Amino acid sequence: MNIALFDASKYWSGGAQRVYLCCKGFKEKGHNVILICFATNRLNVLLKNHIKIFNIRPVFDLDILAAIKILFILIKYKIDIIDIHSPKFYWIGLITGKILKKKVFITRNVEYRKKGIKKIINRFLYRNCNGVIAVSNKIKENLIKDFNLYNDKVNLIYDGFNLKQGDFNIRKNYNISEDEIVISIIGRIEKNKAQDFAVEVAYELVKNNLKVKLLIIGKIEDHLFYKKIIEKINTLKISENVIFTGFVKNTADYIFSSDVILCCSYYEGLPRSLVESIILSKPVVCSSAVDINDLEEFKEIIKIVKERNPKKFAKAILELLSYKKAKINPDILQEKFSIESMIKKYLKFYSE
Repeated sequence: MNIALFDASKYWSGGAQRVYLCCKGFKEKGHNVILICFATNRLNVLLKNHIKIFNIRPVFDLDILAAIKILFILIKYKIDIIDIHSPKFYWIGLITGKILKKKVFITRNVEYRKKGIKKIINRFLYRNCNGVIAVSNKIKENLIKDFNLYNDKVNLIYDGFNLKQGDFNIRKNYNISEDEIVISIIGRIEKNKAQDFAVEVAYELVKNNLKVKLLIIGKIEDHLFYKKIIEKINTLKISENVIFTGFVKNTADYIFSSDVILCCSYYEGLPRSLVESIILSKPVVCSSAVDINDLEEFKEIIKIVKERNPKKFAKAILELLSYKKAKINPDILQEKFSIESMIKKYLKFYSE
C-alpha cells in the first residue's frame, strides 16, 4: 500500500510518537509511506532518513492553497490510504482524499469532545471517512455516542511500546538519595496536565515529614501556566522538593527511577506514561479523567481518585508505597501494547 500520514503536533507528544512508530513500522512491512506535517514538527528530524516528508501548514481548516499542494502530493505518490492524526488536517485530508476516491482514516488521540454546532459539523466529518482509530476504549465509546457511528467503524488500537525499555536509575543525576520518595508527573507543561495540582499533592506529603521529590517531566508549552506553578512552589516553600527536568527522550528511565507516577489531567485518553508505568510495574495515581477499563488486568497498581483533592491524592500515594511488585503477564502486554501489535492492527483495518 501507498500510505500518507498527517500530523500537526507542535511538540513531541504521545500522538507524535504514534505517528513516528507507524511511519517506521509500515515502511518495515514493505509499504510506501509519506508524511505531511509542520516544519516545526520533531518528526522531520527523526524520520528524515526513513521516508519522504512534506512540510505544509494550513492557515485555516479549509485552506485552498494547502489543499492543492496536498492533492498534487497524493497524486504524485499514488497514495491509497490517508490517515490523519491531527485536527488541523482533518477537513483538508478528508476532502482531498474523497476527491481522489481514496480511503481516509482518522486517528483520534485525545478525548476532547465537541458541543453545539461543532458537534453537528464533525458528525459529517466522521461519517464520511472510511474508519476511525481510537487510542482508548473511552475515546471509542465517546465517538460512537457523540456522532452516532457504527461500532465497527471505530477501531480500538492501543499505542505501541518497547516492552523492555527503562533500566537506568537517574536519581544520581539529580542527587536524589535512595530513601527519598520520588513522584513523577509526565507531559508537556500546560493547564490540562495540571502540574500545579501535582505540586499541591507533593506539599501534602512534605507536611507529613516525608522526604519527597516531585519530578515534573516535560517541555513548557504554556509559559504563563509555568509561572503559576513556580509561584505556587514558592508560596508553599517546597522549591527544594520540586525538580523540572525539561524535555527528556528516555521517559522510561525516569519512570523506572520513580516510586509512584501521577496523572492529574482534566482530560485524557490513555496516557503513554500510564502504560509505560504498568510495563515497568510502577504504581500510578490518576484523576478520574483516566478510564481504566482498558487496563483491568493491571488495576492492582492503579488508583483512581475521583475527587480533585490533594489530600486524597497524597493518601493514595502513601497506600501505593507499600505495594509489592506485581507479576505482569508478558503475553497480555505483547498483545495489547507492543509496537508490532499496533502496526498489524492498523494495516488490517486499512485493508478491510
